[in-house]
Amino acid sequence: MTNRKQQREKILDAAFEVFGSKGYYEAKMIDIAKLAGVSKGTLYLYFSSKESLYIAVNNRSFDEFLYHAKRRTDECQTFHEKLYSIAKHHLLFFYETKKYPDSFWQAPHQMPVMMDRLHQFFEDYHGLVAKLIEEQKIKNAFLHSKAFCSMLNGYRMDIVSDDDITEEDIMNYAEFIVNLYIEGCYFETQK
Repeated sequence: MTNRKQQREKILDAAFEVFGSKGYYEAKMIDIAKLAGVSKGTLYLYFSSKESLYIAVNNRSFDEFLYHAKRRTDECQTFHEKLYSIAKHHLLFFYETKKYPDSFWQAPHQMPVMMDRLHQFFEDYHGLVAKLIEEQKIKNAFLHSKAFCSMLNGYRMDIVSDDDITEEDIMNYAEFIVNLYIEGCYFETQK
C-alpha cells in the first residue's frame, strides 16, 4: 500500500470514528484531521469538503459490508447456513459499531448524493439476499429479501441501546430470525 493510500485510509478511519460518535452536523474537519494525525490542509488535499469525506466514509463502509456478506455466504453450503451468515453479519455490524450511534445507513436530508448512494446500497444488499432466496426457487425473492432484512433491522435498536447484550445474544437473535423466516411462527411449537 502506498503512503498516499495509507494516508487516505487513516483519514477515513478517523472520519468513521468522528462521524460515528458525533454525527454529520456536529463533526468538525479539524477533529478528523487531528485524529488522523494530519493537518487540516492535508485533509482537504484528499477530500474537498466534509460532505465528500462523509460520502467516502460511507461508501467504504457499504462496500466492505457487502464484500464480507457475500464472501461469507459463498463459504456456506445450505440455505439455512447462508441466511444465518447474513443475519449474523448484519447484527454483528451493529453490535461492533454500537459506540458510533450517529452513523451508518443514514444520510442527511440535504445530501442528495448520499441519499442516492444509500438507496443503491440497500438495492445491492437486498439483491444479494434475494439471489440466495431465488436459488431456492422462492417467488418474489426481492420482497422476501426486504422482509428478512427488516426482521434483522428490528433488533438494531436493542443492540445499540442495550449495554447488556452479548455476542452470544446476537447469535441467538440471528438463529431465531432465520428459523422464523424459513419455518414461520410454528417452528417454536416444534421444540
